[in-house]
Amino acid sequence: MLQRYDISMDNDTNRVFIREFAVIERKPRKSEHYDVTLQNFSLLHETSFDVDRIRAAIKEGSEALILELRSHDFYPNGSCAKIIAEGVTGFFNGDTAPVTAVYFDDRTLLSTYVEKTS
Repeated sequence: MLQRYDISMDNDTNRVFIREFAVIERKPRKSEHYDVTLQNFSLLHETSFDVDRIRAAIKEGSEALILELRSHDFYPNGSCAKIIAEGVTGFFNGDTAPVTAVYFDDRTLLSTYVEKTS
């Protein structure tokens, strides 16, 4: 499944928002190269975090940030959580765009797993 995570901040509420989107429709399996920005994404989930807690977790490192981002209703797998953490860190370390989007295609994770078990 192709997923997109949009990261934004609301300065008025001092909150960071992560919105999880996914491409729901079927995509041909043989299509290896495609433009992710042209896909039709559907909103799956939205969660928010306190800016100060995120900044503190970033200072402690990637693992601490992943622990801060994960919750009972938002728990991305390890590979995806690392990508999200990198996006959040980039957002706080001077990414000038008001919204950052990170993409994750679990087909790459599955193909790596299949290659290792073959």
